[in-house]
Amino acid sequence: MPYVSTPLLALAVSSSLQAVEGFARPSSSLLARAQTTQATSQRFASTLADTYGSISTSSPGDRIPIDESYPGLRRVHADPDVFVIEDFLDGASCDEIIEAAKEKGTERSPVAYAGWTTDIKDLLGLAATGPVTWAAIIAAWAEAQGDEDASVLGLVLHSIRNYAILFVAAAAAIAAFTKIRADGLQELRTSTSTTLDDMAMSGPRNFVLNAARLFGPSSADSDMHESQFFESPTVISYERDQSLAPHYDANRSADVEDANRGGQTLSTLLVYLNDVDSGGTTRFGRLPAAPDCDRQLASDSECLNIVPRKGDALLFFPADADGRFDERTEHEGRPAVDEKWIARIWRHVDKVPPPFGLSDESIGTYIDGKKD
Repeated sequence: MPYVSTPLLALAVSSSLQAVEGFARPSSSLLARAQTTQATSQRFASTLADTYGSISTSSPGDRIPIDESYPGLRRVHADPDVFVIEDFLDGASCDEIIEAAKEKGTERSPVAYAGWTTDIKDLLGLAATGPVTWAAIIAAWAEAQGDEDASVLGLVLHSIRNYAILFVAAAAAIAAFTKIRADGLQELRTSTSTTLDDMAMSGPRNFVLNAARLFGPSSADSDMHESQFFESPTVISYERDQSLAPHYDANRSADVEDANRGGQTLSTLLVYLNDVDSGGTTRFGRLPAAPDCDRQLASDSECLNIVPRKGDALLFFPADADGRFDERTEHEGRPAVDEKWIARIWRHVDKVPPPFGLSDESIGTYIDGKKD
């Protein structure tokens, strides 16, 4: 969804005072005191606006680099870039990944409330600059009606007291709302999944090796192997009627919420592990269809909608190279009619430590080929 800046609380305070002037019809002496109070209220509002400031709406920049000459790489959408990579994995590797996932066992795919810290900040900012401010000022004004001796300081103190009480109540309501939202997010995803970190197996190892070749040497640190920026491969299974609702892979609050798993997700690489004759497509609801692409679902003329094919990969970039969230990459896994298996690697901005990423020993032994 789009994220926009909220107005400064100072503007809300000023507007509220103007609205109350016509609503309450105060005496001329009280109105004079209130007008004198406005500057003090604006300074108080500015302090709150600094605390609950708005988020940046700057547009995403360039994505992270990849090997543009990688075999089978085809761009199906530009700005933001979406690629299909034909025959990214051979059939035997696909089959082995599926068997490894079945042997390990899959569980209901987890859904995290990504961006909850930013959402709370936005909601608190909205409350601070809107209803809480209006209610606090109107209540203070009402309390001073008929009191010709009401002082400027009294009006300010009444407004601050009312504001504090109402803001605490709003904060409690916002906390309850975010808890309810977090509990309900699991319904967005009905698939099952597991992670594979055993690089002694050729299927997962080939997936990681091919991904490392695709992204090439890390621009962040040439001494680090590219796979150190990967989460361990996740294998996801969709049975009949299972799906994943529209969502984002990047996190607007990644610096805080994903600090222990490599920070922002810069790229999503997923491989279709089996052919799916019906259903189970990957649909980008904000991007136009690619009618000239043979992987585009022919019956969908509205949006980019990729049909799974065994061994093919889909590559896109949920955030730019600097980690700025790109809302245009919203996507969904359409309901499966036939069974569908995919494997996914998320490439992060920083090194991904275990248990989310591969161990240094595993990378050194099986990926980089360096044995002690």
